[in-house]
Amino acid sequence: MELIIIFKSRNQTLRCANFLRSAGYKSKIIDTPLYLYGSCTLSVLTDKAGFDYFYPSAHSFASFTGAYHLRDGKYTRIF
Repeated sequence: MELIIIFKSRNQTLRCANFLRSAGYKSKIIDTPLYLYGSCTLSVLTDKAGFDYFYPSAHSFASFTGAYHLRDGKYTRIF
């Protein structure tokens, strides 16, 4: 399962990607799909394990906007 984590700040997007990578989780910077609003145009693509690791620390990312689950080509907001 792939998840997209969205931020309003590019700096925090990169910080999140590095946060996940340094802990050994899948993390990739991608362009945010156009219909997912509230972003800096970049997002972090990760898996369920990566999001589960990120979630307790979400409060330390002030520009965190939300997370979306990719399923059958559609995105569903999960947080």
